[in-house]
Amino acid sequence: MTKFELNINQVTEKLKKDENNAVFSFFELKNQKKGKLSGMFFSIKSNFATTEGVSHGSSYSLINFRPGYNSTVFQKLIDEGAQPLIKVYNDELGLGGKGLFSFFGKILNPLDKTKLVGGSSSGSAATIDSVHFAIGSDTGDSIRRPASFVGKVGFKPSYGAVSRHGLFAYATSLDTVAWLTHNVSDSILISQTVFGQDNNDLTSVEVPVQKVEKTKPKKVLFLNFDDEIEPYVKEKLYKLEDILQSEGVLVENISPDLNLLKTILPVYEIISYSEATSNLSAINGLTFGNTDKNLKWEDIFLKTRTDGFGFMLQKRLIWGSFFLEQKNQEYFFIKAKKIRTLIKNYYESLLNQFDIVLFPAFYGVAPDVFGKNSEKSDKITNFILAISNLVGNPSITIPLGKHKNLPFNLAIDSKINSDASLLGFSLYIEEKIGDINVE
Repeated sequence: MTKFELNINQVTEKLKKDENNAVFSFFELKNQKKGKLSGMFFSIKSNFATTEGVSHGSSYSLINFRPGYNSTVFQKLIDEGAQPLIKVYNDELGLGGKGLFSFFGKILNPLDKTKLVGGSSSGSAATIDSVHFAIGSDTGDSIRRPASFVGKVGFKPSYGAVSRHGLFAYATSLDTVAWLTHNVSDSILISQTVFGQDNNDLTSVEVPVQKVEKTKPKKVLFLNFDDEIEPYVKEKLYKLEDILQSEGVLVENISPDLNLLKTILPVYEIISYSEATSNLSAINGLTFGNTDKNLKWEDIFLKTRTDGFGFMLQKRLIWGSFFLEQKNQEYFFIKAKKIRTLIKNYYESLLNQFDIVLFPAFYGVAPDVFGKNSEKSDKITNFILAISNLVGNPSITIPLGKHKNLPFNLAIDSKINSDASLLGFSLYIEEKIGDINVE
């Protein structure tokens, strides 16, 4: 059972005020089935299908869309007794990454409203203190980076470990159902509930996760980004490295191939924008989307995708269309897929040598929404988390420390389909970080 306690009446009143512009709707509280998640309340991102209420993905184009089915992950959770409490806003249709691109306005960081909350699972992060766990999606770092900005645990399983049935597709080869929790133990509990092959998702596979125990790793690799991370992050990383060595863990600290890692962002953008262009083509006012029956079909299509899509979504789809044009495919899309293979081979060569690979989830605390301390996109640690989406391996970020009362996380990665091992090692690392922070 979860270690995190909630007063449901108090949190409901807090959520109704919606001070962070994160809450879309409330679920009807029902007598749930008895199961291993009984008594636990959760939020779900608005890009998941549920039979109750609208699922619009925070886009005007789907403002009245009511799915006739539950997503697999949602159904598994309620079958085990979990109670859905709220549906939350996100960057439009999962594209954005900052919490600034919902049709319904900017989603605020509850710790400091001048700082980014991250995205696209922005509402999930902004309301996590009011639920036991938050179900979102992670295409590039959409759960794990917001987790760092609010000081929670964010877990992205191996690609295919959890069915994507009922999750609105953004980038099919990158999308992963993921979640925020208050500790690693609760993330394990959610994993043991929602993992599994699903006939509704042909990319889903069986990944064993039922037996997870706290385990001390034998070999750990630290990726060294000392030249670009903040001093307070560096200090905590070296303290963790010291304590692991004192416990008899074999620790290596290397400078990774920076030239290759710098390609993560452009490769991610080319592939994800291209796949989004294909996946979202059905939102045209004819198949899905708002329709004005008085218009010709070509005018319906144009109106849906101009009035219905926000600036960031339009921008990414325009780029995706450009990358997929026949004359551009070889130079952009095909080349990006080839470089993705190089990244995958390189990263797997590291993952296969060590139990876990550790690195900062971000170069510092949450950056300013706007201004001189906003995101520095040239830093690899601004987008390093996307490597596990390109590779498909499991990745988790857990709280590492605080600076001026703002949190920052540690990223822990392991081999593809070694989710149970990663979670067991993460329990151990979580405990050791606790030892550091009480010194």
